[in-house]
Amino acid sequence: MKKQEKKTKKSEDRDIVLRMAVTAMIVWMIFGGIVFAIGVMNPREDPRAGLARLEQMEAEDTEEIDGQIQALEEAERAADEAWANRPLSEKFANSYVIGDSIAQGLYEQAVLDGAYVTAEQDTGVCRSEVSMIENHVSRAVEVGPQVLFLCYGLKDVEAASGNADIFAMAYKSVLDTLKEKLPETRIYVNSVLPVEQAVIDENELYGCIPEYNEKLKELCAEVGVTFIDNSSLVKDEYYYEDGIHLTAEYYTEWADHMAEIAEL
Repeated sequence: MKKQEKKTKKSEDRDIVLRMAVTAMIVWMIFGGIVFAIGVMNPREDPRAGLARLEQMEAEDTEEIDGQIQALEEAERAADEAWANRPLSEKFANSYVIGDSIAQGLYEQAVLDGAYVTAEQDTGVCRSEVSMIENHVSRAVEVGPQVLFLCYGLKDVEAASGNADIFAMAYKSVLDTLKEKLPETRIYVNSVLPVEQAVIDENELYGCIPEYNEKLKELCAEVGVTFIDNSSLVKDEYYYEDGIHLTAEYYTEWADHMAEIAEL
């Protein structure tokens, strides 16, 4: 009887152990299934693949930004070209020119309308020509332009007997008057143009023009106006027979040069 009870007890213990083992196995299978399912539903990406994707996105963004910048630059270039290629009448709309026979050529050669220019032959800044230059100054003050260009000197070569200091003093008087009466106007002074060598050979005073320009440049810096050197624009083929006055080709370049310097 006791043997039978022991046998039954062992059988029950085995059953318990077996049930526990089976239960443990089922639990592990369930846990493993859950882990597998999570892995399938949320796969872990290869870090290298993620980095490659980031680099691709960055490259795409850079290309897009570069494209936008290029488009803006092209639009700006087109706008700058359109602005630079405006007709001279539009560029000089708020400007005025006073001067001698060289400036007179601006409207005689149909480069600028006469409404933008007051100029007369034999006009200079020296005392012998004071009444004419006063008329020019009065006209400029009456117009009250935003930008004023002056062009004198050829007549003053003889009027000042080739003395650059006298010329500069006379020019300073004109500039002082203009700055006082037109305080908001930007003033630009054109250089005295060179002449052909044949003219200098006939009248050596014209050989003083480079010295006139040096004094004029110094004067402009002193009184706070802008000096415009136009000497490099003059070509031999632009001269008329007198060796002093110039053809229409020069005037177009000159007007464009003034507009460029003054940022019209």
